[in-house]
Amino acid sequence: MTKNEILETLNSLGNEKRKQMYIKNGADTNTYGVLLGELRKLAKQVGTNHQLALELWQSGNTDARWLACMLFQAKELTMDEIKSMVSQVTYPALIDKFIGEVIFNHKDADFLAREWSVSEKDNLGRAGWELIALNISDGKQNHDELEEILTTVTRELQTATPGKQWAMNHALCEIGICYPMFTERCIKLGETLGVYKDLKVAKGCTSAYAPNWINAVVNKRKK
Repeated sequence: MTKNEILETLNSLGNEKRKQMYIKNGADTNTYGVLLGELRKLAKQVGTNHQLALELWQSGNTDARWLACMLFQAKELTMDEIKSMVSQVTYPALIDKFIGEVIFNHKDADFLAREWSVSEKDNLGRAGWELIALNISDGKQNHDELEEILTTVTRELQTATPGKQWAMNHALCEIGICYPMFTERCIKLGETLGVYKDLKVAKGCTSAYAPNWINAVVNKRKK
């Protein structure tokens, strides 16, 4: 399939209610609102295709970029391409998708995590801290690195910009979940900082408030 054929397919699969939800959550208006299940089916049909993924990304369409994340060959992306792509995205869910699906396995992921995590730009800060959170959950951080992360979280979480704050809080929770020796400390730190304590959560969903998030996952894993 060509880029134009895929864009036509995405347009036909668009869902107006889902489109408005995506836009409300930060997506660009250049969005069709395709259900994620449909995007996964299409990705399976197309298969890995790096050049096509680049063309879909360059279209600027949210759904096309989401699909592209499932078609990229991460090792083929240059540092300049990656930096350009991330700088173009402000939709938090797409940032997380691109980081988790593509950049996490790139050879320069650790370098990018360090660079982006200290950025004053919210989208880059989120990208950097999401990489850190993924590294934590994958067991890639040693004790000293975890201590350094917690020091930064203690100092910056309350005042971080929204997207960066969310990913930084994610990192805090992953430490508490994945490293038992840090669990109680992370819960207490979450209580002290109080970030997301008053966040309203839909029925059946887990709160982003660190003590609740950590306890929910830890208790689930014990069952």
